[in-house]
Amino acid sequence: MQPLPDLAPVPATVPATVPVPVPGTLRPNDDSLYRMLVQNVTDFAIYLLSPDGIVTNWNAGAQRAKGYLPEEIVGQHFSRFYLEEDRAADLPDRALAIARRDGKFEDEGWRLRKDGSRLRAHVVIDPVYDETDTLIGFAKITRDITAQYEARRAADEQTRNFRLLAQGVTDHSIYMLDTQGRVSNWNAGAERTKGYAAQDIVGRHFSIFYTADDRQAGLPYRGLATALARGKFENEGWRVRRDGSCFWALVTIDPIYDEHQRHIGFANITHDLTSHKNQLDQIKAMRDNLDLALAHMSQGLCLFDSHECLVVRNSRFTELLALDGAALPPGSTYTDLLWLMHARSSASAEQIAARVSEARARHLTASTVPAHQQEYTLNGRIITISDRFLPDGGWVSTIDDVTERREMEREVVHLAHHDVLTDLPNRAAFQTRLTETLTNPGRTTSCALIYIDLDRFKQINDSFGHPMGDEVLRITAGRIRENVRPRDTVARLGGDEFVILCQDVYEDRDAESLAERLARDLSRPLDLTCGTIATSASIGVAMAGPDDTDAEALIHHADLAMYAAKDAGRGRALRYEPGMREALQKRRALEHDLRESLENDGFALVYQPVVDTKTGRITSFETLLRWHHPVRGNIPPIDFIPFAEEIGLMPRIDDWVMRTACRQATHWREDIGVSVNLSPTRLRLPGLVDAVRITLADCGLAPERLEIEITETSMIADLDNARTVLGELRALGVKIAMDDFGTGYSSLSFLREIPFTRIKIDRSFINDLGESAEATAIVRAIAGICNSLDVHVTAEGVETDNQANLLRREGCFEHQGYLISRPCPPQDIDEWIRAFDAAPAAVDTRNVTRLVS
Repeated sequence: MQPLPDLAPVPATVPATVPVPVPGTLRPNDDSLYRMLVQNVTDFAIYLLSPDGIVTNWNAGAQRAKGYLPEEIVGQHFSRFYLEEDRAADLPDRALAIARRDGKFEDEGWRLRKDGSRLRAHVVIDPVYDETDTLIGFAKITRDITAQYEARRAADEQTRNFRLLAQGVTDHSIYMLDTQGRVSNWNAGAERTKGYAAQDIVGRHFSIFYTADDRQAGLPYRGLATALARGKFENEGWRVRRDGSCFWALVTIDPIYDEHQRHIGFANITHDLTSHKNQLDQIKAMRDNLDLALAHMSQGLCLFDSHECLVVRNSRFTELLALDGAALPPGSTYTDLLWLMHARSSASAEQIAARVSEARARHLTASTVPAHQQEYTLNGRIITISDRFLPDGGWVSTIDDVTERREMEREVVHLAHHDVLTDLPNRAAFQTRLTETLTNPGRTTSCALIYIDLDRFKQINDSFGHPMGDEVLRITAGRIRENVRPRDTVARLGGDEFVILCQDVYEDRDAESLAERLARDLSRPLDLTCGTIATSASIGVAMAGPDDTDAEALIHHADLAMYAAKDAGRGRALRYEPGMREALQKRRALEHDLRESLENDGFALVYQPVVDTKTGRITSFETLLRWHHPVRGNIPPIDFIPFAEEIGLMPRIDDWVMRTACRQATHWREDIGVSVNLSPTRLRLPGLVDAVRITLADCGLAPERLEIEITETSMIADLDNARTVLGELRALGVKIAMDDFGTGYSSLSFLREIPFTRIKIDRSFINDLGESAEATAIVRAIAGICNSLDVHVTAEGVETDNQANLLRREGCFEHQGYLISRPCPPQDIDEWIRAFDAAPAAVDTRNVTRLVS
């Protein structure tokens, strides 16, 4: 609030009033104008408080609202207007503290008049500062809203089901007009409400606040004329802010007279009622739409009073009860309703009367509780009638058609106990069934538990995608169902694991035969949309005699037998034997050791050189993974890499190999590259290109020195993904090699679709060189195609001089194998390179071998 001008003392016979501050420069006569403005406002109590809450002046509106003469109240603490409990709660002082802290205090509550009567008041308190920003008191505006408050209460009582939205009054605009309607001063509240600063609005006609239609209709001038003629003008209407937006305003205009009763202008107090008007409009709309809402409810609804007479109902009520609506008008009794419901039957009048009497008796009994619900079947539909009893003795009844809901509930219960994909019982349902079966005191026969796990299912998911994996599971579930008896229980435990509980097994061999039959049936190829897939399953069988009741032990035994079937080569069924526990423990120990070795650098890398025998130059080293087990010693890759792939550990191993090999290659000459093998799973996982980019950056290795080797089978699983990922790697500068070429699909289209920089001929063709015309022809064809496409070709597994010479004759000059060197540990590579570099630049492989072997 702006500092107030100095005020001259006011005689006791003339009630002092609050000078309302105006932003901007005050004119010489503003002080007197403000005094007259506030003095002549009779609908608002406007007065000034000292900093400690003492009333220092008092206007006519305050005298009218609260009944005190100025000489009776000036000098008294304003807390006397508060109720006793509000004073006890320290509300007056808290109001001043909030006004001082926040710059404004606004509240609505009960206040006391001089005669002890109460008024509902809307109060605004603003702190007042002098020109030195010293607090000199508080300006307080109080409006008697008792009538509006009582009106709201009356509306609440009348509608009962609706609550009147609280009226939001947040701003008051107080300003003066000259006799012609021009704005002569302007307060901060007016600026907040209408958006004009004082310097922008003083001197302009107040009709600017009216809409164009109201100005054309002459409403501004009629308002002034009415104020002069009647002493006051008050109305509600739309007013316009500076930004063009409109608000709904309560406007009070009072004429202002000087001490000689000469008309000198008007006092205008504008109150923003937009929120209040919106609330009233909403309530009216709610009332108007009540009947429409009732008519369109999906539920049936009716209200009975304490005399059991129908007060209101909607059409859905009689529709759900299949009654004629015309037969049940308002005023009908509850007995009338019961007669209508029971009269549709073929019963006699006496029987109907008895049923009605019985129904009324049940209703009276139910009325002793707050709510009651009954369920009926009517014309094939499930109907619920819910009664909620009211304190006055009446009740509200709602009727629902819950047929679909009950069906959905049954479906939910079914889903809670069944697998969504296969519709087989799930793990929880199977566990319950198994426990109930084993603990049945009347059981006299054996039970068999058959545990089924699909082999290499993860590879199917990774290669063909989860939709195809789901289709495999559905077909598998169907094949299992086809092989069991109706009384046997088939369940899916999760993933690719199924289980069968066979009851009443008289011969153990019967369960074993079923498991073997399942192993054969589940090994039949599957015809899917993506093509034919070969699958198999490992199956374990465990038996429970009549006295065996331990469900967990039975599951564990079948699980052990299943893993034993996997270790035995997969695609078969085995019955549990006590020694299988040790095999499972070894399997789990191997998984533990693999994970621990990965975490603790338990793996090692060796490097085998690739040499261009035509130039005598080392082109690169292939990275080979080795695992030295602390107990079992060196474990061949063939014994742990497939297992690592099966348990999902291979991608992490791939990343470790690439990072370690790239770091090692930075110690070699810059013309020597390094190649790493990439598993099929890692190729399909997202983020490979980013991982390679980060690894090269962290290690400081040029991209063209890294070569990634992949197999044909890893590409065919998802050719589109392989094409995209390998293309991005090649764009990065990384070289791409196809490993073991000729052992897979060997599609020549790969050479056109994938940006290979090298093809590696599998060692199986090299072994047969000179002995197999087919092998020699294949090598010649591969070398010829690669040379014509400017793709490097490398022979793997070169071990003899004869193989090397034949390869050179067929156009394949890059060799890798024991003839060149065995894989070298990293600490020996520098010495190997020096020895190789010291050899003559000969193209004779035997010379090279002799020098470096």
